[in-house]
Parts: sequence; structure tokens; C-alpha cells
Amino acid sequence: MAATAIRTEKHETAPFWRAYDRLERFNAPRYRAAAERLGISDSTGAGARLRGRLVGWMPNSLRRESIRFAFPRTVEYVEDLRRLAVIGPTSESDFFDYMLRQEELQVNMMEAMLRGRNVAAESLVDRFIGDEGR
Repeated sequence: MAATAIRTEKHETAPFWRAYDRLERFNAPRYRAAAERLGISDSTGAGARLRGRLVGWMPNSLRRESIRFAFPRTVEYVEDLRRLAVIGPTSESDFFDYMLRQEELQVNMMEAMLRGRNVAAESLVDRFIGDEGR
């Protein structure tokens, strides 16, 4: 996301991509710590790395379309997470709750971007980080 944020800095969607990058940086240590506790790898798979690079290099008009494509799938993913959180290990319920909150945030960010309210993504992330920091 850092590369995408840099490449879009003069585009109207720049606030969205900056916010997304900031959220990913905020999430990284939390996901790393959970992966360590659960004994799973936190390394990004080749497919995810390739998708990230493709988004970074695609024209701005296609980036918006990629969000339009990802949005309903992310909404479905949030619903799946809600169901899984109920059956997940109770020792990790705080992390599952966090994961769900940040995915809901991503849905709200995507919705704002698709409505042309790119700046709203930054305030959503600011509020989320402030709330999580308490």
C-alpha cells in the first residue's frame, strides 16, 4: 500500500490510499503478534504480494474498479468473520474482535471511496487508531 499511496499522491483518491497504507502499518504488529501466539506464519503469500503490486501499478481508473470489485467480497468476508469469531478460540477473542473491527473499517473506507468521499477514509482511520490506542 505504501507504493500505491506514493503513486496516487496527486490523484483525487490519494487520501483513501494514504489511509489504507496507514491502517496496514497500524495492523502489522497486531497481526504479527497474533500469528506468533497461534504458531502460524505471518508472511504474505505470493498471490497477495502479486495482487498488491498489480494494484500499485494499475492506472487510477482501474484502482477504483478494483475497489468496486473487492467491496462486495469484503462485505461477505466480514460476515464470514462474524460467524468464525463465535467459534474461534476464546483465548484469541480480543484479536478476533479487533480483526472484525478493522475489516468493518475497510468496508466503510471502500464505501466512502466509491461515493467519491476519499478524504473520509483518513478520518475513519484516524478515529479507529485513536479508539484502538485507548
